[in-house]
Amino acid sequence: MTLMQAFKVWWSYSWRASILVIPLTIIMTAWSLAGIVPVLEDQMQSGKSITDLNVDQLMHLATGGMSMTLISLLLITAVQVFAMRWALNSRWSDFKLKAVPPDAEA
Repeated sequence: MTLMQAFKVWWSYSWRASILVIPLTIIMTAWSLAGIVPVLEDQMQSGKSITDLNVDQLMHLATGGMSMTLISLLLITAVQVFAMRWALNSRWSDFKLKAVPPDAEA
């Protein structure tokens, strides 16, 4: 494979992954903010500072953040696998990509 062909495959994957990951990132960010904003609003309405959060509120925010991180990693991985499959199944004008099983004799 030449460098130009490798660049074409990389670019094909990159833009496909981007158009799939960007909306997913926007959704995950909005979902994260939907969990954080109510806690911060409750704290502000009670007249307390954000630094006065109790242990339960901090644990709620931390476990929610860890859950969101794990979910987003899984979803982004799935999206990237789909984008790679989509890119590798596309047609190329000057070359072909083919998945070949390893030679059992070699």
